[in-house]
Amino acid sequence: VPDILALAAAMLAVSAISLTGFGLRRQRYRGWVAWVSSMWLATLGALLAAANDAPAAQTLASVLLMQWPIVTLLGLRRFHARQVLAGDARLDATVLTVAVALTLFSAVYGEPLAGRVGSACAFTLQLYAALLLFRGPGGREGAPLQALALTLALAAFAPVLGMAPGGELTAPLALRAAAAALGSVVMAFVALTLVCERTERQLRDSRRRLRALANVDALTQVPNRRHFHDLATLALHTDPARSAVLMLLDIDHFKHINDGLGHATGDQALTIVSASMIEHLRAHDVAGRQGGDEFALLLRRADTAAGMAVAARIVAEVQGRADEARLPRLSLSFGIVQVETGERLDDAMRRADQALYEAKRQGRSRAVTAGGDEEHPVFGESRRLGLLAA
Repeated sequence: VPDILALAAAMLAVSAISLTGFGLRRQRYRGWVAWVSSMWLATLGALLAAANDAPAAQTLASVLLMQWPIVTLLGLRRFHARQVLAGDARLDATVLTVAVALTLFSAVYGEPLAGRVGSACAFTLQLYAALLLFRGPGGREGAPLQALALTLALAAFAPVLGMAPGGELTAPLALRAAAAALGSVVMAFVALTLVCERTERQLRDSRRRLRALANVDALTQVPNRRHFHDLATLALHTDPARSAVLMLLDIDHFKHINDGLGHATGDQALTIVSASMIEHLRAHDVAGRQGGDEFALLLRRADTAAGMAVAARIVAEVQGRADEARLPRLSLSFGIVQVETGERLDDAMRRADQALYEAKRQGRSRAVTAGGDEEHPVFGESRRLGLLAA
C-alpha cells in the first residue's frame, strides 16, 4: 500500500507540474485554474495518505482525492462555455458537497463504515462526471472529452476491488489514489489537446480574418483594387469570349462633399454606393473599390444594354438611400465597355475609364458606352441617370 500511494503521488505530481508549467508558458484559457487545482489537491491527498495513517488524516486524504473529477468537470464547463455540457455547475458543486459531507460524517463512526462510504462517494462522483462527459459534444471536438469519460468510468471501478467486508480504509484509499493518478495523466493529455486545438483554431480564424482584411475594403466591404483584379481576371479566363461588361463609376463632385460636409459624410456616401451596387448585382458578378470614390463592376454574361439597365437601377437605389439618410442628392457617372475577345482586364479598364471621362465631359450624372480600342475609342450610347446632385 505505501508503494502504491507513493507511486500515485509521484504520478499526480508530475501531471500537475506538467500542466502548471504548460499553462504558465502559454495563453491560459478559462478552466485551466480548475484543472490545475484538482491535480494539486489530489497530489496533496495522495501524499497525506502515504505520510500519515491516522484516521483523521486518511479521511482528509479521501476528501482531497475524491474532488478531482468534479473540479475537473467544472473547469471543462468553463472551457466549453459555448458548448454546454449536461447538467450545470451548481448541481456539480452540490453533488461534491454532499459527498464530502457524507465522508466526513461517516468518519465519526470509524472503520469499516468510513472506508466504505468514502469509496462509495468517490465511485459515485467519478461515474457522475463520466456520464456528463459522455453526453457532451460529439464529433472530433468531443473526442478528448469522450476519452476522459471512459477513463473516469474505468477508474471508478478500481476502488471497488478493495471494498470487501472488513477491509481497511488504506486499501480502498490506495486504489483510489492510483485511479486518480491514472485519471490525472489522461486529464493532462486531454487538457493539452483541448488547449492546442483551440489555439490552432484561433490561428486559422486569425489567418482568415487577415486574408479578409487584405482582400476587402474595410469601409465599403467590397473587394479592394487588387482583389477585384484577381477575381475579374479569373472570371474573364473562365467565361466565354465577349460575355462580360466592365463598368467604372464614381460619385460626381465627391470632393465637394468631403470639403463641405466633412469626411464622415463622404464615408457615408461611399457606403451607400457600395450597398446599392451589391443590392443590384447577381451572385456571380464582381464588384470592387478602385480607390477614393471610384468603383468597378464586372457583369458576367451580359452586354452593354444590360450594363445601362444596372447603372440606372444603382443610381435610383443610391438616391433613395441618400434621401433616407438625409444626405444631399448623390449622382453617379459610369463608363461601360464590353470586354473584347482576348482583351486583358487592364486594357478594358483603360477603355472604361475613357468612357467615364466622356460621361463627366458631357455633364455628369450619366452613363456612356465605348467601343473601339484605347487609341481610337468610339463612344456609343449616352444616357442621363437620375437627378443631378443638389
